[in-house]
This record gives sequence, C-alpha cells and structure tokens, in this order.
Amino acid sequence: MAGKKADATAVLLLAFGGPESLDSVEPFLRSVLSGKPVTEEQVQKAKEKYKMIGEKSPLLDITKQQAYSLQKKLSGAYGDLRVYIGMRHWHPYIKDTLQEMSGDGINKAVAVSMAPQNSKASTGGYIKAVTEALEETPTALEVDFVETWHNNLYFLEALAGKIEQGLSRFSVQKRQDVHIIFSAHSLPLRLVENDPYVDQLNETISGVLDLIGPRDYTLAYQSKGGGSVEWLGPDVDSVLEKLAKKGKKHVLLVPVGFVTDHVETLYDIDVVYKKKAESLGLDFKRTESFNDSPEFIEALSRIIYEKLEKSGVSA
Repeated sequence: MAGKKADATAVLLLAFGGPESLDSVEPFLRSVLSGKPVTEEQVQKAKEKYKMIGEKSPLLDITKQQAYSLQKKLSGAYGDLRVYIGMRHWHPYIKDTLQEMSGDGINKAVAVSMAPQNSKASTGGYIKAVTEALEETPTALEVDFVETWHNNLYFLEALAGKIEQGLSRFSVQKRQDVHIIFSAHSLPLRLVENDPYVDQLNETISGVLDLIGPRDYTLAYQSKGGGSVEWLGPDVDSVLEKLAKKGKKHVLLVPVGFVTDHVETLYDIDVVYKKKAESLGLDFKRTESFNDSPEFIEALSRIIYEKLEKSGVSA
C-alpha cells in the first residue's frame, strides 16, 4: 500500500512553556498549579528568579528556533513538512496550535515532547493535553506520539558530545577525578510508582557511559516543589555536600532530563547549585544545554524520521 503523502503531515514539538515577561509570571504559575491558589509570596519568589535570568524564560524563543532548524533539516526529505510548537502552560497553548494545524489543512501530526524520558507527569501530561484538546474541538487531525527517545543512539551521541565538551573545561590532570552528577527534575514519589521515569533515566545514563567510558557518577534530582509530599531523591544539594565530605574537588553537572535552557538550568543550576558548590570548595561546572545545536537537531530529525516511517508517511 502506498504511504500517506507528507504534504498533509506535520511535526508538533511539545514543551512546558514559560513566562515571556515579569507580568506573565503570575498567570503562568496559575496554569502550572492547575487551579490551586497562587500566593503573592510564590509570585514574588518566582519573579526574583526570572529577574536574574533576563526577566523572562528563554524557552519559547529557543523552542521556536528548534522548530525552525528542524523544519529546515526535515525539508530535504519531506518537502514542505511544517513544524509547529505547542506549550502546556503558556502561549502558544497546545489547544491553540492544534486548531491552527487543523485550519492549515494538516490531517496527521507526529508529536514529540522535549522531555527525553517518559513519565506520567511529563510526556503523559502532554499526551493528556493533546487528547483533551482534540476531544473538545472535533477535527480530522490525528496525532501520533513519540512517547520516549531516552535511549535513541543519536540522542546519546549528542549527549556524549556535550559531556566530553564539559570535561574538556577541566585541566587534563583533573579530568579523571571529575565526578559527574546527572540531574533530572524531581517528581512526587506517588507519581513515579509503576512509572518508567527513573528506569529510563538510568538507561540514558548507562547508554551514554557506554559511549564515553566508565565514570564516577550520581543520579540526583533537582527543582522539587513544596508541600508535604515526598519527592524523588537524592537532591543535588545533598549530593554536593556528600561529595565535599568525601574529599571530591571537581564536579560536572549534566542536566540529563533537560534539552533546553530555562529557569531550572539558568537559575537552579547556574545560580543556586553553583553557589552551593563553591561554598563547599568544589570546582563546579555544567554541560551546555542542547538548545538548537546542530547535533541535537540531527538527533531530533532522526527520531522523527523513524516515527514518520512507522506511521506510513512517505518522503
């Protein structure tokens, strides 16, 4: 049977979203907290973070650039295949993007979230948002999800390159003594029960170590929320303290669960954890985020090529 034509097919990049100004911090938080009360203290605390990273999240601009670069990359094989972006908690909201795609005559889309590892809280949340939006507005548009790409070889090779680049910032004499902290967003323990998230994080780490060789490392979690619930650990703070007590001197933090710069990298890591590490006498660096780097766009295009082929879309 002939494959479906690519001219009615598109790619949808799904990302978390982030405020575009200090004034949009409060409505952004209201979306993230899904109707829960947002206190003035929470708003001011968040604003202070964003003031330190340019008074807005760079996520939307970077995701737009990723979409542009990816569309340019895919156009060689798939002609005018368009790449759209949809945000879960800010503009352009997923439901608005789906309406735009439907209006543009798109009848099939391959959707991929910018979270390599699958969890009910991340990828599951994006799938739910897309599904609910499609149910609210009946359309002929069908969406096929890339549910995980945590162990895709091209992604692992790109990640290995970032780690090697990060290690090269230490002197040759110190490089073998560098302890790697792989960090990922913490989640409430109740959300990771019977969830693939932690296993997939470990599979990503195992896959990249196969490429760069064995290293001393720790998987740690960052940016946990508040409340009385238990969260995935250990957290980065406690790992830094433990390493300092052991006499370690050099640390490379690899945000293995993030591919784009946002408040969790630019503030939580570059400000908070860096300050903490330096107070402990640690030489602390982190790997650069992928953002729209050529090696990441190459990996992303390969992931999407594979999904398009499985979906029966011909080049």
